[in-house]
Amino acid sequence: MNMKEFKNIIIEADYYTKYEAIIDINTTDVYAYEALSKFEIDNKIITTEEIFRYLHHNNELFYKLEKRNKQLQIQNFNMNTKLFLNFDADICVSEEQEKYWENFLIKNKNSIVVEITENGSDDETSAKIMRNFSTWLSDKSIDTALDDFGQDGSMFSFFMMNGSKYIKIDKSFLQQIKSNRNFIYYLKGVLHTIKLNGQKSIIEGVETKQDLEIAKSLGCDYVQGYYFDEYKIIK
Repeated sequence: MNMKEFKNIIIEADYYTKYEAIIDINTTDVYAYEALSKFEIDNKIITTEEIFRYLHHNNELFYKLEKRNKQLQIQNFNMNTKLFLNFDADICVSEEQEKYWENFLIKNKNSIVVEITENGSDDETSAKIMRNFSTWLSDKSIDTALDDFGQDGSMFSFFMMNGSKYIKIDKSFLQQIKSNRNFIYYLKGVLHTIKLNGQKSIIEGVETKQDLEIAKSLGCDYVQGYYFDEYKIIK
């Protein structure tokens, strides 16, 4: 598929946001929601993940699309909780982009958390872009969350971890624990370190009662996954 065909597909696609609950492990109350971008495309031609992979090769289109997406995610959110917004550092690299996102984020800073996502590359240039984005957000006192800690292929960075208020533990940890119980001690150590650093932990991928019981036994702060209700808004 060439870029022109791809651009036509995503421009014509129906866009909606799925809001997924983040649950307080102790009270089971909803602490926040994460806004997840979804695209409905005829015949499932391309997945949401594939869309964002393509967008990394077209910064102008990526930026334009995310401006629309983030505005809709804020507008359509009517819950009295925090809202986690996924941000890829690659959409905040030029002066124009920095100026736009600074105005957007500062206006909403009391109600949002910027969830920093990786762009799928572990080269030094990509790592530097992420570090610069993290520093930029910190300088503006905007709360951040580090996404997918421990995911296969993800980049581990003490710099990124230390600069985040929330650390989101990838669902692969729960999967590993269920197949090899010894991994529970490794995750306990990670969660203990997060707590000592004054940060908050969120375990992702809680899909069953067993997953929830494991998360409770680990002493994390929050959990997230299909075990809990979610809703979406078509736009």
